[in-house]
Amino acid sequence: MSRKPRVANPSDPVLWCKEAAGMMTRGDEKGAIFCYQESIKLRPGIPDVWYNLARLFEKTGERKEALATHITAGKLFPGDFRFSAERARLLAESGKYTEAVAAASDALVSAPYSPTLLANKAGYLIFAGNPNEALQTAEQALAIDPGCSLAILHKAHAQAALGDAAQAKETLENGLSAVPDDCRLLKLLANLQIRSKEYEAGLASIEKVLLLDPNDAESWSLKGAASAYLGRKEEAVSAFEQAMKLDPKEKSYRKNRDAVRKG
Repeated sequence: MSRKPRVANPSDPVLWCKEAAGMMTRGDEKGAIFCYQESIKLRPGIPDVWYNLARLFEKTGERKEALATHITAGKLFPGDFRFSAERARLLAESGKYTEAVAAASDALVSAPYSPTLLANKAGYLIFAGNPNEALQTAEQALAIDPGCSLAILHKAHAQAALGDAAQAKETLENGLSAVPDDCRLLKLLANLQIRSKEYEAGLASIEKVLLLDPNDAESWSLKGAASAYLGRKEEAVSAFEQAMKLDPKEKSYRKNRDAVRKG
């Protein structure tokens, strides 16, 4: 933003919102943030303006400001589940899973029958170390929408965390019968198959994922693991090296490649 944006009538909050939209069209996100802030000063009672401001903060990398905006807006508009839901997501992405669970619960007060919110909460519960409640929450989501793939994913995650890999695989296979190209379900299935020493099946599952998304480093790593267990050394090394190219910061890929070479 080279200079502060201006509008014909600075006391008109609508003009500031219109100018924000124009700024975004021109790619000036900082300018749009300024405009939304000016609009909020004049008329703070419009939830969409707060929501747009928070999303812009996140887009420009100002995650603390985004979270603070969602928190403030959530207090102003307690019946609007979006602010609690976004707060939960940002907290989870920062590794604050217990707080994310609480925020998701706040969102569900206003939208108790949202399968997506329930599925998200199930995911946060898994990472917060509560797979029992995660399983129950995922099942609540599936009772509302049996085809919610995110709920299927987290139900299987919870079952696996509770030590029932066979049931988790069955959950995933049933889900994939309805959505055969869901990469998240396929990847978790491949992971569980490899852990269960079903290496051929795991390799087949992860190769389906790579056909759909060849740029996922974790999937290449899973292919490397399955190939290594099957004694296909060159394929394993190649897969781990591809994972390294896609995510050079992940040290385990190099470590696994070197282990295969030595073995």
